[in-house]
Amino acid sequence: MCGKIRDVIAGSVLRVFVILFVPAVLFVPAAVFESAYAVPPGKILEWECAEGKVVFEGTKHAGKGIKCTQCHLEVFRMRHGVTKMTMKEMDDGAFCGACHNGKTSFSTSAEKHCAKCHVK
Repeated sequence: MCGKIRDVIAGSVLRVFVILFVPAVLFVPAAVFESAYAVPPGKILEWECAEGKVVFEGTKHAGKGIKCTQCHLEVFRMRHGVTKMTMKEMDDGAFCGACHNGKTSFSTSAEKHCAKCHVK
């Protein structure tokens, strides 16, 4: 008897969620969602640092078949400026260095590749 009641309640909660939440999401303007992303379509992120300004274009990564979720939320937070990074951490495999390790992609520790991210 308790199992049947629990199933009815669980089904009711799911129906209420679908009835209230799904329409709300469908009618939210796209601009609201775009502002939640670190790099909205057509935008470029820039950081100032001692080695020269760092420029990140999400379209370059997307063009190589990399999805946003491959880095977010495990490697990076979703808000620009929240994650503080150092070259040492990257060279040790954190942040950009998780993929830019010389195996998956060019290494953050190889000086010949500095200009790919750092613009003087």
